[in-house]
Amino acid sequence: MTKINNYIYLSIVFFLFSCGTGEYFGFEEKKIKLKGKRVALLKEDSKAILNSKIISETKLEGKKEVLSWEQSHNGPSHLSINFIAESNFVKFKYITSGSGEKKSSRILSQPLIFNNFIYYLDAAANVIAFNLEKKKNIWKKNISKKNDNNHNLGGGLAIGNNKLIVNSPYGEILALNLNNGEVLWKKSIDIPIRSAPTISDDKVFSLTVENRLLVHSLDSGELLWEHEGLFNNTTLINSPKIAVDQNIVVVPYSNGDFFGLSLTNGKVIWSNSFIDIEVKETTNVFTDIDANPVIKNDILVLSSSIGQTISVNKKTGSQFWIKNIYSDQTPAINGNSIFIINNNEEIINLDLLNGSTRWVLELSQDLSKNNKNIWLAPVLINDKLIVIGGDKKMLIIDPFKGKIEKITNLPNLPSTSPFVVNSNVYLMFKNGDIAKIE
Repeated sequence: MTKINNYIYLSIVFFLFSCGTGEYFGFEEKKIKLKGKRVALLKEDSKAILNSKIISETKLEGKKEVLSWEQSHNGPSHLSINFIAESNFVKFKYITSGSGEKKSSRILSQPLIFNNFIYYLDAAANVIAFNLEKKKNIWKKNISKKNDNNHNLGGGLAIGNNKLIVNSPYGEILALNLNNGEVLWKKSIDIPIRSAPTISDDKVFSLTVENRLLVHSLDSGELLWEHEGLFNNTTLINSPKIAVDQNIVVVPYSNGDFFGLSLTNGKVIWSNSFIDIEVKETTNVFTDIDANPVIKNDILVLSSSIGQTISVNKKTGSQFWIKNIYSDQTPAINGNSIFIINNNEEIINLDLLNGSTRWVLELSQDLSKNNKNIWLAPVLINDKLIVIGGDKKMLIIDPFKGKIEKITNLPNLPSTSPFVVNSNVYLMFKNGDIAKIE
């Protein structure tokens, strides 16, 4: 009798754990599948990539000069510009410095430049305003919370309407006076934010680590609308920024889902996902989308940590093409090309319209200490592709042929990709230094 009872008990326990107890008995809402095509988990194959039919030659847009850098990747759509710069990419001139990275501190956001000031967030949660003409700090404000100032993982900045918006890893969104750092408004949300804010249409878009999008008024800080995705327990440190173009807001979540929302009220226009919900619930695989979405005209390109890069229609979410390319770095999209770095330590040039591969440049292991250090998002400057990272290296690459033209040693490990203002190229390092590349 005892043996029979044990069998019954074990059967009940197995039943409860295999079915999902809360959902089965009605304690949790049944998860509804998102619309859109699901993509199976696939491994990346460079040889298969090369077998794609080449349709067109690489064409870049004309070189442009920018006078300010008010958001990461220079705009809400994250579209790459072919920047004009007066640099031979040889020397590094020290500009200023903040606190460098430690075990529990990371610099994940690019500095900004506006009206001859550099604004940056260092690894000790200090927001610093540095005057480029006077060559000195004008103000510094620490945004960490009392008794909890040793876990500065990310956060970031954006400028709009003469306000410096700060996303804090301590769960706050602040608007600061550009001139003196005075707090104009502050919102406490008690959920860490690791990515920089996106500003568009006088709205501030902030994505928390728990897959919650918050949209505030740039002027008053009033919460205008919000959207929430499914929470994912296994995520990487990085978080992507929100992309905005015209009336479409693209929000990528760490569980692999991504949405097209109305800029006005957050209404879901379309939804899609990299992998099936059943797969996500039964595996511990990282499903993050860590690269920023990039929008050009009606084309939206996203990359995920499961080994997929996808192109969809910005307005409908319908798929144009999909490639077995993993990347957690934002691709550079310019002209008819996508320049992307994959997890095989390769730089790939894809045709924007059909995803066909023009060339694949393999980065030798001696450039990155056997792949110990990562390569950061590529940047187009003076018709050249600039890629930094690895073992303190900067690569100058011919974007038409996929050939390395020059390799320069960096003084330290970089924290973000280079940014260009007034024909000057700047770079921030993990030790907190900011330098001009000459």
